[in-house]
Amino acid sequence: MKIEYYALSKKGRREKNEDAYIAEKIKDLYVFAVADGLGGHVGGEIASKIAIIELKEAIARYGEKGFLKAFEKANDTIFFENKRRKSNMATTLVACIVKGEKCKIANIGDSRAYIFNNKIWKTKNHSFVQQLIDKGIISEEESFDHPQKNIVTQVLGLKEKIKLDVYEKNIDSILLLCSDGLSDYVRDNEIEEIVKKYDPKTSCKKLYKKALKRGSNDNITIIMVKKMKDSYYKAKTGKYDALEVTEELKNIAIEMCGSIIEMIKN
Repeated sequence: MKIEYYALSKKGRREKNEDAYIAEKIKDLYVFAVADGLGGHVGGEIASKIAIIELKEAIARYGEKGFLKAFEKANDTIFFENKRRKSNMATTLVACIVKGEKCKIANIGDSRAYIFNNKIWKTKNHSFVQQLIDKGIISEEESFDHPQKNIVTQVLGLKEKIKLDVYEKNIDSILLLCSDGLSDYVRDNEIEEIVKKYDPKTSCKKLYKKALKRGSNDNITIIMVKKMKDSYYKAKTGKYDALEVTEELKNIAIEMCGSIIEMIKN
């Protein structure tokens, strides 16, 4: 499967950017992740960077087996630093590894992953508002404007033990990861409308502008991954499979032989 992707991370209306991300290929895996250092927690930007560094190193060292280990290692590292510094830095982390059309997604906190195919699929936030939804106290639509939607119930760095949500999915069309600077201000169907209409770079820029227009006062990080159709990939990159090139040369040779035979006859 051929993919194209783009990542954008900006401080928005904040003084500094406490988000961190990775969007690159390591060995045979595409690795995408967004970490959102908790605003108001001392060292949020350090915590988010630690999470991404641990993820990158674990994948580079252990491959797919390092994916979930990275969450535990990041949590241990941040938790230890909090003890040493007497601080309370913490971060969310949503991460995905892609191989072929298969992807594994894990998350802790309220940074989110979406898959847009025929319908919208998304990770479940670890938040107070999500607990209200699960208990049937409020609807998902009511949660969008809830005054306590920024309260998270799980993050990396504040407790010795963590519990992740882990999913195995297929990417048939579009994958998007983002911090809550986007998902708290732009509704799912609005995100879907943009990502299905534009390429990853244009989509990320349009989503960022829409979040700001809606009043986002948080850092905004967006990673969009899109499956490319074979014809589009070849036209864009000029890369063709060896078999296709060989077949094309064969056809050209047959045409040339036919032309030479005609010339001899004449």
